[in-house]
Amino acid sequence: QIKIYTDNIDVIDGAYEFAQMGILPEGMYRNREYAQPYVNAGDVPLFVQDVLYDPQTSGGLLISVSAPDADKLLADLSRCTLSARIIGEVEEYQGAERIFLI
Repeated sequence: QIKIYTDNIDVIDGAYEFAQMGILPEGMYRNREYAQPYVNAGDVPLFVQDVLYDPQTSGGLLISVSAPDADKLLADLSRCTLSARIIGEVEEYQGAERIFLI
């Protein structure tokens, strides 16, 4: 299962404001319908969830490495890219949901 730290995700400027106004692409609703049974959104506001289900991308790349290697990789990436962040962690699957938004 995966914990995603929503505050750490690099989001395009204005995306949250548009989501709060309800200006959302139709594909977001299809993505939510498909993935929602596997997601525990906790107390994450709906507009943040909406942005995470958005089918558009700014070209981000997700990399998973072992925890002991994460800080070194982050430091290396920070020297050669505009944005590198640790946005979550993988844990042993406990059943039910697979993705936890925090």
